Amino acid sequence: MKAILEFNLPDDQEYWDMAVKSREMAYALNDIRNYLRGRVKYEEMPAEKWETCDEIYQEFFRLLEQNNIKL
Repeated sequence: MKAILEFNLPDDQEYWDMAVKSREMAYALNDIRNYLRGRVKYEEMPAEKWETCDEIYQEFFRLLEQNNIKL
């Protein structure tokens, strides 16, 4: 199976950039996930700060799911 993406540059430059940088974006999302996980799971912090980090961590996964992204 083949898939061919066509872009009308420069009009579609934004979409072109997203297509060619998708691997780097996936790596960045994975790095963010690991950073947040480490903060929530391993870092000692006051309860209020932990709750804020956990809220951000949960929202991160909600947004990924909403956009059909699986890391």
